[in-house]
Amino acid sequence: MIIETTRTHTFEESRRTVKEAHIGAGTRLGHFINLYGCVIGVDCEIGQFVEITKGVTIGDRCRIESLSFICDGVTIGNDCTIGLGSMFINDTFPGGRPAPSPDLWGKTTVEDGVTIGAHATLLPVHIGAGAVIMPGAVVTTDVPPGSTVEGNPARVASHAREAP
Repeated sequence: MIIETTRTHTFEESRRTVKEAHIGAGTRLGHFINLYGCVIGVDCEIGQFVEITKGVTIGDRCRIESLSFICDGVTIGNDCTIGLGSMFINDTFPGGRPAPSPDLWGKTTVEDGVTIGAHATLLPVHIGAGAVIMPGAVVTTDVPPGSTVEGNPARVASHAREAP
């Protein structure tokens, strides 16, 4: 399904549940998705079996690949790619238990031009513009702009080169 006009949508079909989601024109929605109270920019692509919850904002021209989960408190900039099966986590279980209130959930910001590889897991962090998160990385700390991180826990594998 391709969204024709930018507006807030609510509909339920056998293959999609969309409730109070503001979706930009030209955005393509895959089958078996759940979108709840989120904001998605123009010309995005949302793959199959994706769930995006309330309080999420996704910029323009982003690609969210299949089997991904994006939870409350996540902001994604423009021109980002979120790889297959990527998971965003907002509750770090303070004290070894689930947070008793959403007020205790963390926030994640992904700046413009970020690529997140397949099966990455992101806890509440700030990802700088142009960064690359390698597949399978578990990101527990902020990522500098233009750097590449990998591993569990993720560590900087390379820094952006400075202009000559």
